[in-house]
Amino acid sequence: MKKLVLLLFLINLGFFSYSQNIEFNKLPEDYQLFPRDDSNKASVVFSGTYNGGLEIAQLKLKVFKNGVLYDQKKSKIQNKTFTISSLIKAGLYNYKFELYIENKNKEELVISVDNITCGDAYLITGQSNSHASSKKSIYSNSFVRSFGVKTGYEKYSEEDKKIRWGLGTGNCENCEGESWDKGYGGGWFVKNSHGIGVWGMELAKLLVEKYKIPVCIINGGSGSSTIEQNMLYPEKISLETSFGRLAYRVDQAGLKNHIKAIFYHQGESDANKIRSSSYADNFDTLNKDWLRVYKGIKKIYIFQIHPGCGNDFQSEIRETQYQISKKYNHVDIMSTLGVVGHDGCHFSYKGYKEFASRILPLVSRDFFDNIQTSVITSPQLLNVYYSGKKEITMDFDQSIEFEKFLKVKGVNRQMKNQFYFIEENNDHILNGIVKSLLSKNNSIIIKLNSEKKYSRVIWPPNKEYLDSKDVYNGPWIRGSINNIGALSFNRKILKNN
Repeated sequence: MKKLVLLLFLINLGFFSYSQNIEFNKLPEDYQLFPRDDSNKASVVFSGTYNGGLEIAQLKLKVFKNGVLYDQKKSKIQNKTFTISSLIKAGLYNYKFELYIENKNKEELVISVDNITCGDAYLITGQSNSHASSKKSIYSNSFVRSFGVKTGYEKYSEEDKKIRWGLGTGNCENCEGESWDKGYGGGWFVKNSHGIGVWGMELAKLLVEKYKIPVCIINGGSGSSTIEQNMLYPEKISLETSFGRLAYRVDQAGLKNHIKAIFYHQGESDANKIRSSSYADNFDTLNKDWLRVYKGIKKIYIFQIHPGCGNDFQSEIRETQYQISKKYNHVDIMSTLGVVGHDGCHFSYKGYKEFASRILPLVSRDFFDNIQTSVITSPQLLNVYYSGKKEITMDFDQSIEFEKFLKVKGVNRQMKNQFYFIEENNDHILNGIVKSLLSKNNSIIIKLNSEKKYSRVIWPPNKEYLDSKDVYNGPWIRGSINNIGALSFNRKILKNN
């Protein structure tokens, strides 16, 4: 009897040692999101080598979809190599994979991988307003994923490399309250595992809930970064640059050729004379970097910056951003003017959520074939011209309205005083020449105080109210249908009708 027990023990010991001789070269990870293809599916592959001396009958793969057995596959090991795979469907499904060695009617579990899903992947990057976190951002969803550690400028350490797939978050464990001014409240310079920021999380939430497709967002934003600091530097070690750290994470996630879109909020740090003049060329370089590294990109969404922190060439940066959106077919722009809760540099939790609600319809149009029944873009000025001796007409691309005034620290800031004009052959900017304003459908009619002619027009002020150090925060021109703030314009040519 003792010999029989020992024999059975030795047989079982030999059987259960098979799995120790398997080495994988392709293996899914817990919480991994696989990008869906045009058929709304993805292939999950297990492949590798078997280096054992004992013969194995075959491998068996069991796939569970939301806890229910969904698929079973078997595969022989040939020439000591194997590949076994299963197709999974995009949707609100969590898949579990169990790979077994099957031999003599017995199964030995080799590995189990859980919480696999199939959906879409996006990137967010730029400076602080691209990645603000908040203690108020407590929403979590098993179908919102991210990968690795959002580091900002910090070194991507060996410990960081161990952080792989997980649930995305807009929160920040190491952020101290909501004290934006101290540099901690928004996690501007704090490492954050799986951090995708407040509005990244809100956008993911809206997409998952509306379209029932899982989302992965990887955020590589770096607070206060210039556009040059967001560019690729092939001569530098990858993990020494913001671009490189983001690209490393995307590559490790297996998503380099499957990023659908990049959301880019940046420009405040380039609002000086030298950087503003080179911003367009630098964006061209950055755009080429993105398209070269992330082969699958279909769209780039940029945000036109809000008047606020930064130097004194903000009107120039905003105008360049608008022109960029016109130059590239794959680039769309969204205004941040009129977003609630602006504090002079950053936005409130509610304001960041508005970022997501503004950009969602564009993503819906571009990636979900959503037919838009109303205007979803920022109002933009198409034409401005003299329609009378003392009258100027501004034509926009949609129906607009404007706030007549905004009370700021006890002062009524009239909209009519927020337009600035330039005379022909004179670069001096003039103000206080508007008598009254009238909105009519897609147009604003400006009545002037005199018949004096001007060549160009600017709106809104560059950064601050006239004769004030208060950052401009309205009144605004908005779309009358969508309530989105109009794109600003700088030195728009005023035509004679």
